[in-house]
Amino acid sequence: MDVHIQNIARVLVFRAVNGRIFTLGEIEKDYPIVPAGTLDYYGVVDENVEHFRQTGRALNDGHREVLDRLLDALRASPAASMLFELVVEPIEKKQPYRFVAANMALMERLAVELTEYQNQARASGKRLDMLVRYASEMNDAGGSVYAGHPVRFKKSFIEVRRAFRKRAPQIRFTFSPALRADLNDAKIAQYWPGDRYVDVIGATWYVHGENQRVKGMANMRSYFQRAVRVGKPLAIDEFGGALGESQSDYHGNDIMLESMLREIEMLADTGITFAFGTIFLDDQKYGVDATLDFLKPA
Repeated sequence: MDVHIQNIARVLVFRAVNGRIFTLGEIEKDYPIVPAGTLDYYGVVDENVEHFRQTGRALNDGHREVLDRLLDALRASPAASMLFELVVEPIEKKQPYRFVAANMALMERLAVELTEYQNQARASGKRLDMLVRYASEMNDAGGSVYAGHPVRFKKSFIEVRRAFRKRAPQIRFTFSPALRADLNDAKIAQYWPGDRYVDVIGATWYVHGENQRVKGMANMRSYFQRAVRVGKPLAIDEFGGALGESQSDYHGNDIMLESMLREIEMLADTGITFAFGTIFLDDQKYGVDATLDFLKPA
């Protein structure tokens, strides 16, 4: 079944087990939904830079496999279009944003190669929409090596956005901070790079255990109630949750996900809608017992 959530236009699903990303066909087989697309991750690290130097290509075999399978799924689907979001992460350990600036040719090549996949979809009479989520969760100073530096983030976001506009102006960019109970959502404004560089206002939203449910949901609501005033499309780049709070006690994914979706749908009463939302499932926290059976039609 297609997923119908009243104020999310397209529901995507990401599922990974032992580091392997599930195809859309596998997701449809295991869960009672037909995803409208998926996502993948791309690290701006020395390994990918070296791959680019040696081959002239930005995408490695793993990325191409994900995109090839997505393209196959799109061609076989009755859907006219699907959505792919690439999470571009500046995760080189030393001075990650400077590393990106020094390798802007890699970013331009990445833009070209993503456009090539869009052209293949178009040649098949389909449309593959694409977004780049650059330096996501940049407000989580306890997270990735690039996080916690608003001035550096804004400068780098603008540089990468300009590189993509040069080579792939049709690929959109999403602004995507982390939303959690333990993060001050009011501080996210420090990271805003400017209206002209952001196409979609998104976020990753996770609820780590029952004790974080109330605050985590309040932070999500307040963030999007502010974001909607900017007048750009909104999205939930990733969302997931569990009732358990420790690695040995993660459980209740369906219960938390259903509760989170109810909170999302309640925002429709205030006129807030989302261009897309991605259900995030893994084998560590957010997919250990998820079935998504609550999405089956009554």
